[in-house]
Amino acid sequence: MKNIIYVAMSALLLTSCYEDKGNYDYRFDSMNQVDISNVSYQPEAYEGMSGKVIEVQLPLTEDKVQRVEAKLSQTLSDNYDNLDFTWYTSYTASKTDPMTGRPIVEAVKDTLHTKGYVDLEFPANTNRDYAVIMEVKDRSTDLDYYAKLNVKTRLLFKNSLFFLHQKGGETFLGNVEKIGTMLESRSNAYKTAKPTITDNPFADAVKLGYTSTPDPEVNGLMVFRSNGRGNTYNVFKALDTYNVPLVPAVSSSFVASRVISVGDISRFAAYKCLLSRDGQFYIGKWAPFYTVPGEAAEESLHPGDYRVTAATATESYYVLWDAKNNRFIYQSNGDWFPYQLNEYAQNPPHSSQPVMDAKVDFSSLGTLSPVGKTAVYGFIASHNEFFPDAKPQFIFKDADNNFYLYELTPVDAGGKSRGGDAGASESAFTITGKMLPDFHPGSNLASITYNPWFSTNYIFYAKDDNVIRHNLSNGDEQVIYTAPEGYTVSVIKFRTEDAASNSSEFCSFGELGLYLSIGMNKDANGAVAEIKLNPAADVDESYSVFCDKDSEGNAFGRILDVQFAHVWSFIKDNQ
Repeated sequence: MKNIIYVAMSALLLTSCYEDKGNYDYRFDSMNQVDISNVSYQPEAYEGMSGKVIEVQLPLTEDKVQRVEAKLSQTLSDNYDNLDFTWYTSYTASKTDPMTGRPIVEAVKDTLHTKGYVDLEFPANTNRDYAVIMEVKDRSTDLDYYAKLNVKTRLLFKNSLFFLHQKGGETFLGNVEKIGTMLESRSNAYKTAKPTITDNPFADAVKLGYTSTPDPEVNGLMVFRSNGRGNTYNVFKALDTYNVPLVPAVSSSFVASRVISVGDISRFAAYKCLLSRDGQFYIGKWAPFYTVPGEAAEESLHPGDYRVTAATATESYYVLWDAKNNRFIYQSNGDWFPYQLNEYAQNPPHSSQPVMDAKVDFSSLGTLSPVGKTAVYGFIASHNEFFPDAKPQFIFKDADNNFYLYELTPVDAGGKSRGGDAGASESAFTITGKMLPDFHPGSNLASITYNPWFSTNYIFYAKDDNVIRHNLSNGDEQVIYTAPEGYTVSVIKFRTEDAASNSSEFCSFGELGLYLSIGMNKDANGAVAEIKLNPAADVDESYSVFCDKDSEGNAFGRILDVQFAHVWSFIKDNQ
């Protein structure tokens, strides 16, 4: 009997529990939901490798408080009245131990309760990196949401585009930085870096170059002047100049016309050549400084013996065209260059390698011979960081504006031909040539440039308002950029022509070589732009920059040159 009563009561209890809905409501559309996955911030954050990052320009003279605002969306509310915010911040700071006098690093933490924003302090001339956790509590649902964020100082001019522009007969160094989607532009970058100095050290500048190495003390924006001199500036230390000569003090007539860089700086296998308007040249390697070519050997050619109009470098030689004597000349690049700037300053290198006549035989070319034609550009078509088999190539033009491509092959394998033997009588290189019937760069020959970052041998040039990609294999051409109405493109330059790629074991340049910097002019004013290409050299529509005035609304002057300056490692969190 007891068992029957127990079973009956259990059945009744289960039935009542099943039918009783209590106070629960399972309709989720009636609950407010906070979309924490799509939170945005002001200033804008970019997506780094470890999460969202906001960069704040490093304050130079005064402490700065940066407000960071969160932008959240909710399904049932259009304000933050129902939300409570808690911000957990931390950063590391260095101080001196009062007992030992030694520097110690400690974590500084804080907890703040502010509605949708947090104010972060950035002392002047102090790098700071905040790790921030935002906790959002929705009182209507009693649910908590979390988001992580890094807010850190950004070096002044970090990974940004410099340019020379001329206003009223005076040249200024300008700068454009893209931080997130915002542009910060300056007509006078030197005044930004050194606001108390009224002088303009770039008044007679004519050309820019750049060198980036693993040693931050060797990074430098190279500025060449009309008086044959030059300076190297540390971009990331308020444009302080190095107390080391950029070019040898041997010739006031050396006005730079083209800066050539070949190889892979990450392996210290980089070679540089600097040409002047009067046909001289200087040579260099990984440091942002140059030396005179070798003159010691009895048979060595001297500056008066040649007039160079185009040049490139291989793993073994600098190879140049001498327009004065219609011949190729060359010099071994076996000179040692110091790694440290103080070594360079104390004992500037002087090349011991002779400049020699390559004695290239043109007889097999017939009417294709380069004799009487003008060499306008030299390059090596190598996509290998070590480029052991790279062959020098040169583009020439004739009096009828026909263009030709010549390729030189070292007589000995591996580019070791003759070993700089001054007494040798045979040719150092053999040569082949062909006409480029579909190559029409117009009058802006200085814009011709090659980049090893693309699998196809494309060469690029500017013509009127267009930037054109030319396939050297089949002659196909494609317009990859058209300037706004009224502008003429004056200069194009890739952010880097360094052959180092993502796979380099020493550093990652990310996509640095895929970006093309462009300068253009319209009457007395100019503008700068950047586009991005994909590995096939097609335009990546996701990125573009155009800027024709500074942040105060002042128009840029006529653009003379452009140069992107980047930190050594160029990866996603270091953009």
